[in-house]
Amino acid sequence: MLNREVLEKIRQIKPRSIVYLFSGGKDSSLALLLTRDFVKELCNEIKCRVYILYIVLPGNTHPLNAYAAASVMEWHRKRYGFKPLYRCYSFVFQEGVAKWGLQTGEGRWCYTIFKDRVFREIERSLPQPQIHIDGMSPSDSKVRSEKIRSELELIERSGGLRYYSWHPLFSLSMSPEEKLELLKQHEEFRPIVKLYEEFGDSLNCVLCPYKDMDKLLKHRGIEDLSILYDFLRESLLSSRWRRKFSRLGSKTLAEYVVRA
Repeated sequence: MLNREVLEKIRQIKPRSIVYLFSGGKDSSLALLLTRDFVKELCNEIKCRVYILYIVLPGNTHPLNAYAAASVMEWHRKRYGFKPLYRCYSFVFQEGVAKWGLQTGEGRWCYTIFKDRVFREIERSLPQPQIHIDGMSPSDSKVRSEKIRSELELIERSGGLRYYSWHPLFSLSMSPEEKLELLKQHEEFRPIVKLYEEFGDSLNCVLCPYKDMDKLLKHRGIEDLSILYDFLRESLLSSRWRRKFSRLGSKTLAEYVVRA
């Protein structure tokens, strides 16, 4: 399932640091599953270090996502020797929403503050060359189809920072359901699969302008998200975003039945 040409290029790079960008979602879990044996074998040969990076977004990452991700990361620490890296930028999501609202696009504040700053810290602190492994693919969205051009890319950033970005799901043709079925075959990913079964989502970000309402309403059926809507109603200036999330403030069918 892995691209042999890409694997050979990685061997030629001889990375000193390999970093999994892990969100506790099905795609980053699948990227870890598919590549972990190759990565372990390679680093045993050339003595590189392997890390699993997980970023908590204070105020927006659900605690269950953090526990599920940590369970998977600790399993891989014990069996594969991959070192967990837990990171959290000292800024609360709700403060940003009140200041700047909700944004989409590559320059959105939530990505810049919570993730990009952590990525740059990792790029500066770990030995080069570095390979970062993620679960992204062109089929995820139009934005990613325009941004991701090949499975293995050299990314050069300001300040002389650079790393190789490996997208092992680049050419993988699997539906979300098929991805979860594959993960189900491996007990170590059970906590993450359970999040999708119960909530329909990984819950790495509870509130996201990209998230469709079907996911949020499934979550609403399990936990009362009307409090989330109350905050948005008070803090957001944009009527567009208030309208999108307004259904979270309504009662569920189960609540009507109980009251009746």
